[in-house]
Amino acid sequence: MSDTSPIILAHAKPFQLGAVRVRPATREVVAANDRREVLEPRVMQVLAALARAEGEIVTRDELTLSCWEGRVVGEDAIDRVIVRLRRAARDIGHGSFQIETITKVGYRLTPPVDWNVGGSADAAQPPQTAARQVAQAVPGRRALLAGGIAVAAVGVAGGAVLALRGRRGPQPPPADVAPLIEQASLAIQQSDSAGDTTAIGLMQRVTAAHPDYAPGWGLLAEIYAHASHWAPTAVAPTMVARAKETAQRALALDPHNAAAPLALAMTLPLSGSWGATETASRAVLAHEPDDYLAIRTLAHTMGQVGRCRERGELMDHAAEIGAPTPSLLYNHAVALWAAGRLEDADRAMVRAMEISPRHYAVWFTRLYLLLYTGRAAQALGMVEDVDGRPNGIPESEFENLRVIIPAIRSQTPAAVAAATTLSLSLSHHGAGHAENGMQWTSAMGQLDAAFAIAEAYYFDRGFSVGDVRFSTEQGRYMRKADRSSYILFLPSTAAMRADPRFKALVEEIGLEVYWRRSGSRPDFRV
Repeated sequence: MSDTSPIILAHAKPFQLGAVRVRPATREVVAANDRREVLEPRVMQVLAALARAEGEIVTRDELTLSCWEGRVVGEDAIDRVIVRLRRAARDIGHGSFQIETITKVGYRLTPPVDWNVGGSADAAQPPQTAARQVAQAVPGRRALLAGGIAVAAVGVAGGAVLALRGRRGPQPPPADVAPLIEQASLAIQQSDSAGDTTAIGLMQRVTAAHPDYAPGWGLLAEIYAHASHWAPTAVAPTMVARAKETAQRALALDPHNAAAPLALAMTLPLSGSWGATETASRAVLAHEPDDYLAIRTLAHTMGQVGRCRERGELMDHAAEIGAPTPSLLYNHAVALWAAGRLEDADRAMVRAMEISPRHYAVWFTRLYLLLYTGRAAQALGMVEDVDGRPNGIPESEFENLRVIIPAIRSQTPAAVAAATTLSLSLSHHGAGHAENGMQWTSAMGQLDAAFAIAEAYYFDRGFSVGDVRFSTEQGRYMRKADRSSYILFLPSTAAMRADPRFKALVEEIGLEVYWRRSGSRPDFRV
């Protein structure tokens, strides 16, 4: 009988399958050319369970115990996961591994797993032991980023470890927790609830092991602050309180800690706190011009206040010094597009698709960049390419795009009417849907609908958008106080900015006050 203990991705050891490397903690499958795909949590759990069996057969019941916590699940649920694993084996693995079905028995992974990844000192330990420990070897340079959270990884003493920057220069972490910090960095960059939870758990272990290590508390504060903006409404206040507590702990240990002030600024509502966040970011950059965390945070803030050209320049800098993670790649492309640098945006998007072609955010960014730049036929082609779609997206989302894309492309009254009705309907069901709805209706010239969605999204007027972004299964939320204003400054909403109602909208959001107090202007007014 195979080991049926629960697969905890944060504790699962990296391994090699033929020509691909698998990193369960960050859910990455990485090819020899550094192309990577991020698997859904359940899919990676099943892959890790099959790897742990080292070529032995794993039954469906054993998979249920390891990956579904013993809950009763239908055969279809397991079948869907196996199908997605086989697709990954074909697409990014190029046949490097296979999931073999043993009829009426279970599944077996081939070829044999190589646990000696990256030359780790503990690489030779048996997988049953390794699966219960945090992986100690993660090759290469990494970066922590998600919504503006980032820390650069640098080589120290011949290995890749995370350097947590303070205003007095890099402070390498204690050797025994360096792998935990790097795993936390990789987890948070996935920008989902599973990654946030993993990163918090890892950093809690770091601070428990070294309670006097200020950078560890600072990084934990940043992760709490970031996660608070995406957590369910009932959980967010606890996250904020923990972020403040851990930031103060970092400052008590080291008044010069650079992470803590940023974390405290990030605990403020995203909407309306642009000045405080800008000040905190620029204070760090005055001492550390290459501080990745501050660069990404400032770039995010500049986008929110319509200073898109500056956002693009900051993201250029981030791309120069940061690792090519999905979050950096698609944010860079969006920033360049918003700055009016379409050729640069296309080049950035080509790079993103080469590295992470089926990451959901990369894929959708590519689709919308095509759609809003006169290449709707290519965008529709992406929808129809079923094998090229990202995993874990409901079929209904693609059906919606089959209505929206032709309407924006043709601008025929019947198509536009149907797409506008759909946009308004979807906007009732989540903040992410409302952000899309504003852009779709603006691009179709349906400005009454676009402003109606904006009123609901920012002020809950007309109807309530709700806090969930797209679905509860996705696990990402956005409170009204955190609603994004960068949508209003994208090329897709240019028609809204030309409407007389736009000035009253940004005044009520608080942007006019920011522009007056900061002495700055958004790009569309320059």
